[in-house]
Amino acid sequence: MKVRFILNPSAGRSGRLKPLPGAVKKVLEADEGIFEIRSAADRSGMKDLAADAVAKGYDVVYACGGDGTINDVASELVGKGTALGILPVGSGNALARALGIPEDVEEGLRLLKTGRIAKMDVGVACGRYFFSTAGFAFEARLSRRYNEGRLSRKLRGLAPYFVLAPLEFLRFRPGPLRLSIDGKDIDGRPLLMTAANTSHLGGGAVIAPDAKNDDGLLDFCFVHRTNIFSALDLARRLLSGNIEKHARYETARGRKAVALGWDLKDAHVDGEPFQWPGDVEVSVLYRKLNVLVP
Repeated sequence: MKVRFILNPSAGRSGRLKPLPGAVKKVLEADEGIFEIRSAADRSGMKDLAADAVAKGYDVVYACGGDGTINDVASELVGKGTALGILPVGSGNALARALGIPEDVEEGLRLLKTGRIAKMDVGVACGRYFFSTAGFAFEARLSRRYNEGRLSRKLRGLAPYFVLAPLEFLRFRPGPLRLSIDGKDIDGRPLLMTAANTSHLGGGAVIAPDAKNDDGLLDFCFVHRTNIFSALDLARRLLSGNIEKHARYETARGRKAVALGWDLKDAHVDGEPFQWPGDVEVSVLYRKLNVLVP
């Protein structure tokens, strides 16, 4: 067995990875193979290490970090035989929660002995892969503001969102658009517009309760612009897992969607923000990623 662990030392709770060398020795000492720990200085480095592992025939590549780290590593594994492993130490850990990946380092390593390789779908948004969600409305703006780091450099985890969200909500002014999903149209001014391959956003929030990551479909979630009181109820329902009961929530399932008339530039894939002017296209690749799960 050949396994590479790719560490992101900047992940939200990267200190939890300090026991990794000892845990590898403890859990895998009796196993034959190569168990290699590598640290990457930046996103480009994580991608290079993952691509190199694929080229050298590694069986599993572990992404040790948050959802951004997972996205960078997994993007190099799409359509390849090498499987993705996850040690979740980020601020949100959306994919790990959706897949039932344990947060404990030793338990995550034991999946090499007790787990199985599953095939999961891969989303494509604006030419970029995503594995949990892609977003284009308020959630994308919030991701950008978080990553700008004015608060997140001082407060780790979810705390900065509780400060940023009310301020950004008052500033957010979406224009009208049409979201066309396999021919079905949703028209409106979106507060949230999310393509979900799995049920979870970061921090335990559930945006698409019925999403499945291996059915060749995405759940497109559309929350119409609403007032502050309704938005507070929305936040409560996201965290309690029953967003489908919110009056402004609408969803449709499909293989491809196009958002026409979009007048904002913020977008994100797996919480990593980027700018995208113009129309938005989202699609899914059927079971194109191998992933180590319980």
